[in-house]
Amino acid sequence: SIAVKTIPGWYVASIRQLIAATILLVYLIKTDSLKWVSPSYFFRQFLLAVFLIVIANGFTTLAEKTVPSGLAALINSASPLLVFVGSAILGYQKPTLVGFLGIVLGMIGVVFLFRDGVSGLLIPEYRSGIILLGMAITGWAIGTIYSKRNTELSKGIFHDLFYQFSIAGILQFFLALQFSGKADVASWSSESMLATLYLAIFGSIGG
Repeated sequence: SIAVKTIPGWYVASIRQLIAATILLVYLIKTDSLKWVSPSYFFRQFLLAVFLIVIANGFTTLAEKTVPSGLAALINSASPLLVFVGSAILGYQKPTLVGFLGIVLGMIGVVFLFRDGVSGLLIPEYRSGIILLGMAITGWAIGTIYSKRNTELSKGIFHDLFYQFSIAGILQFFLALQFSGKADVASWSSESMLATLYLAIFGSIGG
């Protein structure tokens, strides 16, 4: 929420991914790990970038402009349940009572920790942010379930993330130009820029 105080959400999302991609590119070059990829590999990384980063991360970033962090955490807690149900329906995961109860208990714990945010679900001013968060967790669930397919195409976590961050960063930059207009860098505070850098290092790479 600090990053989006003075920087438009799509610019925050784009910049953090491009910074993370640059860091990983340096690492891959130094370790001689950067590989030429096949169309099928690129297509897989493209879809993962769209669902897990552009939609999930991007929409969450936009929602943080209007939705309190407690309410955002409350809604995001439904993500594991969506993945569990979706994986079970598609046959990627065998549904078990223990697994289901574990997820439900986790959600109950989040609701208890952020119980003050429950009332926010009924506040009209948060409606657009809540919708964005709903789309975000749906995108994350779809991307997570899809990632269970064709795992043999992976070339290592850092290599995969480099492509995902690069693709997402470029797509989000064009979305920023489309919806936020030309970047007014002079109006960006140092606090927001440092927060964006923090998100790139500890959120994108470290997360």
